[in-house]
Amino acid sequence: MMRGFGARALWVGGTLVLASGCLSGARNIRAATTPVGTTEVGVSLNALAFERGREQAYLPSPELTFRKGAGENWDWGGRLTLLGLELGTRHRLLEQSRWTWSVAPSAGIWYVPVTNNYTEPVNLRLGAQTLLDYRLSRAWTLTGGASLTGAFAGPLTAFQGRFNGSNLLLSPGGSLGIGFRLSPSFEVRAEGGLEFPLGLRGGSRPPAGHAGLTFRWSRADRR
Repeated sequence: MMRGFGARALWVGGTLVLASGCLSGARNIRAATTPVGTTEVGVSLNALAFERGREQAYLPSPELTFRKGAGENWDWGGRLTLLGLELGTRHRLLEQSRWTWSVAPSAGIWYVPVTNNYTEPVNLRLGAQTLLDYRLSRAWTLTGGASLTGAFAGPLTAFQGRFNGSNLLLSPGGSLGIGFRLSPSFEVRAEGGLEFPLGLRGGSRPPAGHAGLTFRWSRADRR
């Protein structure tokens, strides 16, 4: 029954991904790495808040996510929208009975259909996030994160070597999430966060926020 529900949810998530090309600032991951021999797939339903002109704008950002255990202390994975892709690794640095600390570098490229005076359609991003899990119980996990991201935002003419109107941004940010494991192979996670873009050519920009839910399934790889 759970397998059928997971397949339907992934189909719905795939349909929603076609509605948005933006890649959000939400990572929706915990500090604990995916075990070796395990693959995780998920659907994230996020809402973004940002300034457009003089008004506050909101945009849905559905995503498909995946992660695969690669070693004893690290995994790799990514996020996918119709017009955006981010790939990265996650490395566990410390683990205790209730605590896990890790760092997750990533790189992404995506198309932004909704722009303002400091974003452009073509976006490249390189950054890292440090994550700290605190296990409240066997089912509940609280995750705090801090990130630093460098981004290039340019017009479509950037592919022709013309960079007029391009922006370089440095964005520190933070997030807080909580996950609930309904079964050993199924988790629901809620996360919210803020980013504070700094234009390297024009000072600070209005902050951007995100909030959303992630539904994640895991399964052992076949050998």
